[in-house]
Amino acid sequence: MDQEPSLFYWSEIMSFTGAIDLNVAKKQLKTIVSDCYYEGALKITRPVYNEKNYPTIYLIHVGGGYVDGDTYLLNISLEDNAELAVTTQSSTKVYRTPNHPVRQITNIILKKGSMLEFFPDPLIAYEDSRFVQETTVRMETGATLFFCDIITPGWSAEGGLFQYDWIRSKLTVFQNGNMVLFDYLFLEHDDDPVRLLKMEGYSHIGSLFIIHQNVNKEFVDHLSSLLSEYDMDTRIGFSLLPEEGVALRILALSTGVIEKIIHHVHTFSRKELLDKGPLEWRKY
Repeated sequence: MDQEPSLFYWSEIMSFTGAIDLNVAKKQLKTIVSDCYYEGALKITRPVYNEKNYPTIYLIHVGGGYVDGDTYLLNISLEDNAELAVTTQSSTKVYRTPNHPVRQITNIILKKGSMLEFFPDPLIAYEDSRFVQETTVRMETGATLFFCDIITPGWSAEGGLFQYDWIRSKLTVFQNGNMVLFDYLFLEHDDDPVRLLKMEGYSHIGSLFIIHQNVNKEFVDHLSSLLSEYDMDTRIGFSLLPEEGVALRILALSTGVIEKIIHHVHTFSRKELLDKGPLEWRKY
């Protein structure tokens, strides 16, 4: 690859509230964890093989939620042809941040022919919270990425929605050193957070990004037909990326609706692109 993400020395990793450094590799037909380190409030489970030879990793936050000034680091690296599914044990909750926002940095490296399905549970931002999320993905030829992100407003003590101060989420994807995706989402509480041209009257937002060598206009046309069944309780937009990918954005009034749509699209995409059935997370 032409560039490598900025790596952190162990002393820097230990300065985070929680940090995970995970490397997986393919040995014969099976993907295994070749190296793993975690520190502080973040931990991971042992790999669970919900599919044969294909591990699922569950990220765990042992503190119950993110609080003022917390910083988190997640490094995930997949060697050639390795395959990995990553999710969380439960929703990520961000509580009041009166002095400093919570910051989360994620670096992902996908070597040639590898595949990552990254589906964390929703982020729930509560009253007076601020959150910064920065994700950088560097992919090589033939690598595949499924990346999901759902943001849900938490309830305030008075029972109102949208009481968080702001959320900033940035996703940058490089393919063989060239930027193929830059997505920057900025949500800010104000007098009318769901107004037109901002959230269009909706309160919850979800994103799904798929990068695969077989994503093309025909695939997007089939995706359009699939999504046409959803009613006016949602707003769904999607676009073909310049390089073998598609970006999907969903506005809704509940987390469950967004999760249903993303699961539907993910299952459809796994069948069309990978000739695989739905992925069973087995959380509950």
